[in-house]
Amino acid sequence: MFNDSRWEMRDYPRLFAASEAEALGITRHYLFRTQRCPIILPGVRMDRETLESRRTPRWADDRWEWDSLRLRAARMKFDQVLADHVTAARIYGWPMPANFRTDPRLSLCTDDLALRVRLPNVTLRRSAQITAARWLDLPVLAPADVFISIAPDLTIRDLVKVGDAAVGRWHGPPQLTVDTLTDRVGQRKRLRARRRLRDAIDLIRPGVDSPTETDLRLWIVSVGLPEPTVHPKISSDLDRGDIEPDLGYENARLALEYECDHHRSSPTQWARDIERDEAMRDAGWTVLKVTRRTDYRLLQAKIRRLLGLT
Repeated sequence: MFNDSRWEMRDYPRLFAASEAEALGITRHYLFRTQRCPIILPGVRMDRETLESRRTPRWADDRWEWDSLRLRAARMKFDQVLADHVTAARIYGWPMPANFRTDPRLSLCTDDLALRVRLPNVTLRRSAQITAARWLDLPVLAPADVFISIAPDLTIRDLVKVGDAAVGRWHGPPQLTVDTLTDRVGQRKRLRARRRLRDAIDLIRPGVDSPTETDLRLWIVSVGLPEPTVHPKISSDLDRGDIEPDLGYENARLALEYECDHHRSSPTQWARDIERDEAMRDAGWTVLKVTRRTDYRLLQAKIRRLLGLT
């Protein structure tokens, strides 16, 4: 399922069942009196002195690595479980609200309706409507089903950010399409937050590069302005070909670019930004820069004036 250049090999501690320690040459001293083999889940430990290389997204942080370790530990105990809900969303690399990013629970699901899992900070959802997938060799619930499972706990805005990431290339190739998501929602007879899901799906747009772009687009719509195009194409003489600003209004030749702090801290990126902006202006476009310090009241007034709405 995952086939993209944005991954690398990283070393992880080897996981093992505590009952196999002696066979692996790990003495009781190491198990109980040192920090070499801490517990991942009851009955499963990791050996910090024996490492295994595993594929990992380049963007993955310590939270992602910990989720992947605990998921593999859970599979050692229950080979039919998949990552579910917030755990699956984090493994997919979706932009989650702060409370979900730090949620310590390991969320699992299974289609084995008889399975019981009673472990601290582990939740299990049993359902006959489980579609398995794999993401970098990790067993996860299929993306569309994960999106549906988190919908009751997210606002429409947060769902749209997740959806834009899932159908775009923010963290690798698209994981699903809007049509796939729409069909999956339509197939489910009993569904919590159906209205919220449909409203969010209507606002999801392919091609979005970051959650900040989604926030900017949704803000524009929320204040009654026309929805801009995501990455409109602008012809240029640059060697890299057409320019695609974050958002734009083709008829008014107005482009909006959201700039994070790294645009200013990277000399290479800064030079590319200047070159790109000059090329857009040479093509007759007006470029508005947006940062986290932007006064949005003034920005709204500028957009209205440039669109001829005032």
